[in-house]
Amino acid sequence: MTLQQNRATRSPDRWDDVQIGDRVQLRREGHLELSGRVDNRTADGAVVWVMPEGGTRQLFHAADGYQLTAIAVEGTHHVDN
Repeated sequence: MTLQQNRATRSPDRWDDVQIGDRVQLRREGHLELSGRVDNRTADGAVVWVMPEGGTRQLFHAADGYQLTAIAVEGTHHVDN
């Protein structure tokens, strides 16, 4: 396996690029689990709380195998961890 393939498949230990208010999608094993806005996050980026549209905020831990993608307002991706 090449280094590039390792990066694509490994789970991040933290999401330090995402900020409160960012629109995000969380995927696990290729399936969309949740989309919404970051309501809060830990300083180290290991945990985020996401508020889905019309729902209750949920906690996600980076070490649990989620892929977090921040979505720009225009629909383009600007962070992919």
